[in-house]
Amino acid sequence: MNLKTQEIYISLDDSGKLTPKEHVSVYGGLVFLSKKEKDKFITQYKSIINDIKCKYCFQRNSCNKKCPEIKNTNIKNADKRRIMNYIKKYFVVALIIQNDEVYNHIKKNKAAKGRFVDYSIRRMIKEVIKALIKNEEVKSNQPIRIIINIDEQSTKSNGYYNLKDGLIEELKYGISNYNYASTISPIVKSSLDICIYYKNSKKCYVVQAADLLAGTIRRKSLEAINEKDSINYKLSKLVDFKILLP
Repeated sequence: MNLKTQEIYISLDDSGKLTPKEHVSVYGGLVFLSKKEKDKFITQYKSIINDIKCKYCFQRNSCNKKCPEIKNTNIKNADKRRIMNYIKKYFVVALIIQNDEVYNHIKKNKAAKGRFVDYSIRRMIKEVIKALIKNEEVKSNQPIRIIINIDEQSTKSNGYYNLKDGLIEELKYGISNYNYASTISPIVKSSLDICIYYKNSKKCYVVQAADLLAGTIRRKSLEAINEKDSINYKLSKLVDFKILLP
């Protein structure tokens, strides 16, 4: 009997960099458990963007149809709240790297930094899949296809070290953790297909949404640090699943 392939769509974008000058670096994103759910999100998200984008265009009086991208940094708080209130209806995930706790030799070396960011993304995605399996939203013994959309700009600063193969090892075969102190058991017990697409956020609404999420998550994380508050508590009303590293 051929089992139906379960599809998991993950969109991600980053905010902040893994450097000694910044306290946190963040990835924020959305998870959809079907193409239908993803397309429904895009339809309504696009409608909201179309409703507000003209007020941010410098060509309002002579429209050239080249609309500006709505980003975390270029819209008013009221419009940002409207978008975020919609985004929060879906499954929001976050990766917060606490830069101050990462070894300086990693932060100061481009290759080491890239490997650590790569490891962190793999770790977050694996924990998300584990949570979905635990909540019986995904079955580990049925075929799984994971479709990941990442903003192409983040690859230029962080780089990725064969993210696809690393994820397959993590999920399907198990792999040693970052400091090689222990071996982590695999969690996918059937076939696994992973597709990774590096997107121009201007043309990809799910990555645009991830951009808004990442910026908001980073701002709230920094607020927590400045106020000596808990990052977990600060993000509790925004994020459904989060992981703090290292």
